[in-house]
Amino acid sequence: DAAVKWLREKGILKAQKKQDRETNEGVVSFYNNTSNTEFTVCKIKCETDFVAKNNDFLTFAESLSKAIHESKNINNTGTDKDLSDLKINDKNLSVCLTDLISKVGENIQIVSYKKYYSEKSIFVCYLHNKYNSNCSKIGSVAEILTDNIELALKLVEDLKVIAMQISAMKPMGIDEKSIDTKIIEDEKDIILKQMNNVPDDKKDQIIKGKLNKFIKENTLLGQPLITDPKKSVSTFLDEVSKNNNLNLNITSMDLYTI
Repeated sequence: DAAVKWLREKGILKAQKKQDRETNEGVVSFYNNTSNTEFTVCKIKCETDFVAKNNDFLTFAESLSKAIHESKNINNTGTDKDLSDLKINDKNLSVCLTDLISKVGENIQIVSYKKYYSEKSIFVCYLHNKYNSNCSKIGSVAEILTDNIELALKLVEDLKVIAMQISAMKPMGIDEKSIDTKIIEDEKDIILKQMNNVPDDKKDQIIKGKLNKFIKENTLLGQPLITDPKKSVSTFLDEVSKNNNLNLNITSMDLYTI
């Protein structure tokens, strides 16, 4: 018992010494996302890509995401500060974290988490260049409101391109209304500064045209679809809705990156 206590104390000291070291690598871990209606995403960072691909680290990421998903006593979104009472396989999270830091020899930080659930929407998810079936450095989620959950769930594979679009093109918002007005105003100022030699009577028309182009390029619904650039994401969604006789509307999106 004394030996175990000594080893534990050494592990804690070792972990404490590493807590100030920078963490620039890690994973985004998805748990139960194949349900497309109820799942959890957790963002966990480490120091090197080598550890990010380590089986012990990936196992911890998945166990943590599962524990967060199954816990009924924590907020739906939060950081490590919201997880002080969380247990993983009956062990306190702090103990699990200390043990892992001691084992892999790097600082590890739980950055954030989010629990997804809806009775009226489906969620389409995408993990880019996966380290395993549930972990990657880039992940995205699109929430799609529908009037027929059962039918919409059958279309998940067709709709997954929308989540891929978010990861690949990194839109600023779903549509113009969801982009910060300051970003629009800043873009307008940039356009104006590039128009020194343009007659005043033509400036408004040119500004309008360039702003429309900027909005199309930076909104999810306005962007050309990555798998068929001849149509926009909005057109694609309308076609899927019409062909399957149901309503589909993107109501939220999240992009996770390390």
